Amino acid sequence: MRNGPLLGGLVIVVIAVGLALYFTYDTTAPRPGSVASSTPVANTVTFYCGNGNTMQGTFAANTLTLTLDNGQRLTLPQVRSGSGIRYESTSTGADLVFIGKGDYGSFTNAASTTDVRYADCTAANVTPTAIAGYEQYENTAKTFAFTFPSAFSVAGIQPGYGPNWSAPATTTGMVLAKVTVPQSFEPGTNFGDAWFTVGVSSVPQAVTDCTKNLEGRQSTSTPVTINGTTYQKLLFTGVGAGNIYDTTSYRTVKDNECYAIEYTIHYGNIHNYPPGKVSAFNEQKVATVLDAIVQSFRFQ
Repeated sequence: MRNGPLLGGLVIVVIAVGLALYFTYDTTAPRPGSVASSTPVANTVTFYCGNGNTMQGTFAANTLTLTLDNGQRLTLPQVRSGSGIRYESTSTGADLVFIGKGDYGSFTNAASTTDVRYADCTAANVTPTAIAGYEQYENTAKTFAFTFPSAFSVAGIQPGYGPNWSAPATTTGMVLAKVTVPQSFEPGTNFGDAWFTVGVSSVPQAVTDCTKNLEGRQSTSTPVTINGTTYQKLLFTGVGAGNIYDTTSYRTVKDNECYAIEYTIHYGNIHNYPPGKVSAFNEQKVATVLDAIVQSFRFQ
């Protein structure tokens, strides 16, 4: 983005202030976990993408340097954006674009419409813990954190509001963090996959119904205190096309928002498999590992 000629001292001040604000990673009010910064200094963050790829972004006053996990390094100039931020370069012949808002970012190359390795990415601080085989996830605003096994993967998240912030949901919200469990965690069984998410909604109806029975699918409701915060523990089961989805959700209202700290275990109906082809997976084993992630969750 190029500015016109400076028109005196007052304009210099206005432009300086504008650059400081425009440089922030999200030009709107940041959600919990925003990587927004109030000063135009270089800021490097790691983005975790939906298919397991990662990229590092170094944000300077009016440029973004992306380092992809395949070793490619790109520098893109900042351009105008109606919402969030946008960095774009066509000097290489291909339209290279990074768009972002809050902790969400997406890099695309117009030369390929099928390359989505770096789409739907989420910025986070992931570091090893003192316990071997475990890592800590901390959102960039440092408002929450949790630990998870290193064998699991931090996943990218599609930006914006939608119904997938909790299960089941009749309102919209945002997913702030996601960790996935691969099928290889229970090989040779009817286990499909599993995922842990942190979701939030400020929709008034979602806040009102935060800990209530939704759609008649709640089987139990139990108050639980985790790291000083009291949640209502809810259990849901969904089925479809021979697949079963068991969700354990911990709900709480904080700062007039409903938070859903939950995990879903997806598996196939064992009776739909040819006899002797697969064995029934150990759901208690999977649930125990995922519930340990929940028990480590804390607001900061």
